[in-house]
Amino acid sequence: MTRILNPDFKSVLSVTLLVLQLAAPRENLVAIHWPDLANVEVDVREQLLKEQASLTAATKVAGASDAKLSEAYGSMGRTFHAYSFNAAARECYVNASRLATQDFRWFYLMAKLDQQDGRMFEAIKNYLIAQSMNPSYVAASINLGNIFLESNHPTEARKHFAEALTIDKNSPAAHYGLGQVALSERNYAEAVSYFERTLAIVPGANRVHYSLAMAYRGLGELEKAKANLRLQGTVGVRVADPLVDQLQDIVQGERLHLIRGKLALDSKRYAEAADEFRKAIASRPESVTGHLNLAAVLTFQKDVAGAIEQFEAVLRIAPDNENAHYNLGVLLANQNRHQEAIGHLQAVLKSNPRDSSARLLLAQAYLRTEQGKQALEEFMRIVEAEPGNEQALLGQVQALFQLGRCAEAVQLTKKLIESAEQQGKISLAEKLKRDLQLYERSPCKPH
Repeated sequence: MTRILNPDFKSVLSVTLLVLQLAAPRENLVAIHWPDLANVEVDVREQLLKEQASLTAATKVAGASDAKLSEAYGSMGRTFHAYSFNAAARECYVNASRLATQDFRWFYLMAKLDQQDGRMFEAIKNYLIAQSMNPSYVAASINLGNIFLESNHPTEARKHFAEALTIDKNSPAAHYGLGQVALSERNYAEAVSYFERTLAIVPGANRVHYSLAMAYRGLGELEKAKANLRLQGTVGVRVADPLVDQLQDIVQGERLHLIRGKLALDSKRYAEAADEFRKAIASRPESVTGHLNLAAVLTFQKDVAGAIEQFEAVLRIAPDNENAHYNLGVLLANQNRHQEAIGHLQAVLKSNPRDSSARLLLAQAYLRTEQGKQALEEFMRIVEAEPGNEQALLGQVQALFQLGRCAEAVQLTKKLIESAEQQGKISLAEKLKRDLQLYERSPCKPH
């Protein structure tokens, strides 16, 4: 299929786009299937096309050495990998590894792709090959440990995390991995030791506090468990992985700023994250991800007006985006702009009728705008799906009272009081009793 390029592209790039694949120049190699770049931003597309042209030229050099050709395929594979064109990247790595059978880089990066794509058997095989070629590359051991831990093979996981510690005794990822293995085996004291060591090496890794809390809970030390739960956050630990980290140096344009922004956001560096997401949007104004992430950061910064503006920008690009509709519904409702919120929450439920959170917010917005009938219908739908949903049951009482159906409201409230008392929810029962007194004293006026 012919595609039309911008006229300022070089002719050699135009020719490259018309070719759907690069034929294998030797019998032991595979063809490279070029990815579809039609929807890629202009500067990234130009970068990829230049590299494709370079690789094509390298394959046509008569008598090219295996080393040079391997490097050309590997370079192209790394670029495809950086932009998540995984199928084409894997083909390039296959050729690079066949041309340089002792170069651990291509086996390791193939393993990383396999792990990302959920091809765990292939990932293990390629990590082991890479590990045999370069035993000191600690990330291979950590990745193997993580794969075995996630697939419920703690003995194998322990072996590889322990190998990582023989390479780097202060590897936080290895200590954390061994802690997770111990936790899965209910060796709580051992888990505490490894998690405490992880935090001693990386004090800012506040996600570890959750695992540490679970270990303390297993030991019955509930106060320490509670203390660590209060300290938990989103910053985890990761192993130094130069081969993968260097892929970010390849990335240009929108994706580069999205990656940097996400890293800053995960570390709660909100001003830096906002700056990166704005750069992503400047690079590609129709970037839905850029606008959504910037809106999230602005929400964290309590810039509600700015967040609303970004979510609205998303809907101009993608009118059916559920994320934007839902968040606008929340933000507008919090500003008492309930009628505006209703439209967005209705849009969420139109595409996803099972979204109980959106339905609850919609019901509450109807209630606050004196639309008792619609509110009651939505609350009843929630209760039908989730009979124990307290917020929906309480909302149902309020809607009944708003509609003047006070006898039903009183009867339902009494049932809720009885249920709360049976479940030992004393504070809820007391609140409902106070509400009941108000309902019984207030004049009942149908709306």
